[in-house]
Amino acid sequence: MGDQKSEIDTEEVKKILKRLRANLEDFEKGQGKRNDISMHGNITTAELGQYPAVSGLSASTQSAYSQIKGQYDAFLRSYQGIIDALDRMVSNHDEKEQQNTAAANRAMTSGGGSTPTNQNTGAYK
Repeated sequence: MGDQKSEIDTEEVKKILKRLRANLEDFEKGQGKRNDISMHGNITTAELGQYPAVSGLSASTQSAYSQIKGQYDAFLRSYQGIIDALDRMVSNHDEKEQQNTAAANRAMTSGGGSTPTNQNTGAYK
């Protein structure tokens, strides 16, 4: 990894992160939110009456909606994980850029020559 060059457009990744965060917030707005799936999706005896078939149907829908909610929760955790990973990537890249510029500044001040900029320190990235 030591000689690999980091090539990402952090500004573009920040734009993507903004869109991803907005989308994640949208998953929790309006009808169909995470808890609506299990709270309002079940068919119970309150809706259909006290019949043996209703008890079986209720148990089936409760199990199905529990599975759906679990999958949806896992999806949202994964989505958040992507956002967190991109945040770390941008942060790490920015930190390396600062370290490289500082190293170039030290090298240039001790050896003379022109002042380092992003354009003339490409070898340090």
